[in-house]
Amino acid sequence: MAQVSSEGGCEPNLIPLLDLVLQLVMFFIMVANFAAQQVTSDVMLPLATSARPPDPGETDVIYLNLNSEGKLMVTGREPLQTLSEVKYFLMSEYQTAKRAAEAAGMTEPKTVVIIRADKNADFKPVYEILRECKQAGFRKWQLRATVKNK
Repeated sequence: MAQVSSEGGCEPNLIPLLDLVLQLVMFFIMVANFAAQQVTSDVMLPLATSARPPDPGETDVIYLNLNSEGKLMVTGREPLQTLSEVKYFLMSEYQTAKRAAEAAGMTEPKTVVIIRADKNADFKPVYEILRECKQAGFRKWQLRATVKNK
């Protein structure tokens, strides 16, 4: 909406535009913070000679960070230390994803579980997490690594 000045000219009303720009800035700041919280610097990924980049089409993702002490760290929660805590967490996440998939008209959830294990972590907890993901109902999971420079 333009305002008419006393000299007969029109001046544009910039308040709605500035409001929109401010809302966009706040949105991108929040998105960047959530993306940074999903990965943690406490987990040093192993080196791999070849790795593929993440698929940009994967929107429903659960990040599981396994530190060198075998504790599973999930965004927004205390570290999961026992296998029963991991099992309960994965079962509840799968049920939530299944309800969302059914509401969207899908038969199976398309959730991808991404396991980021520290390079000094034992393989046993990684295997147990993979087994619990399968028992909970998840059918897609990935292990992350850092590409080794040649």
